Amino acid sequence: MIDEDSYEQLRPANIDDVGGMMALLSPLEEKGILVRRSRELLENEIDRFIVIERDGAIVACAALYPFEQEYAGELACLAVSPDYRGSNRGERLLKGIEQAAKQQNLSTLFLLTTRTAHWFIERGFSETTLASLPTQKQALYNYQRNSKIFSKPL
Repeated sequence: MIDEDSYEQLRPANIDDVGGMMALLSPLEEKGILVRRSRELLENEIDRFIVIERDGAIVACAALYPFEQEYAGELACLAVSPDYRGSNRGERLLKGIEQAAKQQNLSTLFLLTTRTAHWFIERGFSETTLASLPTQKQALYNYQRNSKIFSKPL
């Protein structure tokens, strides 16, 4: 018997992953679930992402945007391919982001979501207010998306 995880690897993203990440993210962006990211933006911010690669394909990704002065980090762009949901890949990404945040001495992880509040609540996040976000993030809040804000101490 072969372990399913032997075909998968959770790892930092690299520039060669951008095409696979775009294929994963584009349908979610088109539905308004995720904020649209250009190829150039993904390339410039690739060091903020982790991916799950399975047999050479990117099946999941997530990003961490640190706000060092506030000891906070934003979990962003968590996405799992519809063909690979339900096997704890989202959980693995979240743990990977939490570990990276702790390594950067961040004490809080926050996120904005329009669709999956229950999933984050089940994993220890609590709803919070715009005022609780780092000032720089508050200034970028998109009121049209009407995202809910959640945070979790690390």
